[in-house]
Amino acid sequence: MKFYDWSKRDWLGIEAIKSLKGYEGSKKIGKVTAWIMKKSDPVIFVFLSIHYDPFITTAYLRKGKFSGMNKRDWMIFMGSLFLANTYWTLACYMGITLFEWGWKTLAG
Repeated sequence: MKFYDWSKRDWLGIEAIKSLKGYEGSKKIGKVTAWIMKKSDPVIFVFLSIHYDPFITTAYLRKGKFSGMNKRDWMIFMGSLFLANTYWTLACYMGITLFEWGWKTLAG
């Protein structure tokens, strides 16, 4: 995050995506994107944590542009880290368990 702030470049497009929240144009895709992004921060937090990573989640949800990490940002980062790791641990465990069950069923 320090390098991201130091470079002052939006090399992930996160700041550009944030600007779509206020989209009021005529394009359907822009309206749908803006509608989804106007949903609550917890919904976006869960989605980004599971589908991406804690860095992207934190960079998207922080209030300032290239403004460093405050207490709220650290809480978002740590929460996202915990949620993502819990989700993927359970997903891998369930995948292995399903494979074992299938193997035992087929192999007899």
